[in-house]
Amino acid sequence: MASASKTIAKPADPSIWIIKAYLADRLSSATSKSGEAIRATVAEPIYNADHTLAVAEGSTLVGAVTQAKPARRFGRAGVLHFDFRQLVLPNGKTQNVQAALTGADSSRGQELAMNSEGQVKPKPQDKIVVPLLLIALAASPLHQDRGDQGLETFRKNATASNSIGLAGFLAGTASRSANVAAGFGAYGAALALYNRWIKRGSDVSFARDTRIVVQTTARHAQVLQPNAPAARH
Repeated sequence: MASASKTIAKPADPSIWIIKAYLADRLSSATSKSGEAIRATVAEPIYNADHTLAVAEGSTLVGAVTQAKPARRFGRAGVLHFDFRQLVLPNGKTQNVQAALTGADSSRGQELAMNSEGQVKPKPQDKIVVPLLLIALAASPLHQDRGDQGLETFRKNATASNSIGLAGFLAGTASRSANVAAGFGAYGAALALYNRWIKRGSDVSFARDTRIVVQTTARHAQVLQPNAPAARH
């Protein structure tokens, strides 16, 4: 799977936990609403510095969507942001937390980018360089120098027609026609311009059971130590 993630060093503060969990709900920038409640199930136990259990496997993170903006026309991508504010242990005990998303698996073929606040959006496409490069390559078969030999002509036809993939490459080179190869190249350049500037942008979506990683800090409370002995009075 593709993923959007940030590498985080193991925190020195014992009240900070790096928790791996699985989303219990499907989320999408196209359909989710700000304020929508979400849950995630903790996948691995977290231990305190003294090796007592802090967060048990199977605990539930409870939070909400804080921003959901659908994708729009002219290449404007969707935006999704959510966080968690409560941790519920299997025994029912709850802990207020402050959680930030630091990593998440994405759907196949979906490339995501994440900022330092956990806001997720599709990885931006190059809107200038790629289309200009494809336009230049599309025109290259039409500029044949006197010294060009068969191999050089083949190379120019191949680079131009390859802009729309294998089918274009095969058709463009088999035709041995500069005009045909340039036509395939022009189509590829136009497609790149359409996808980046005119077409509706991509939405962010996470399926149910998507694996996520959150950095969770306890708020106004001691570190959970459910295995520690009760204090004597």
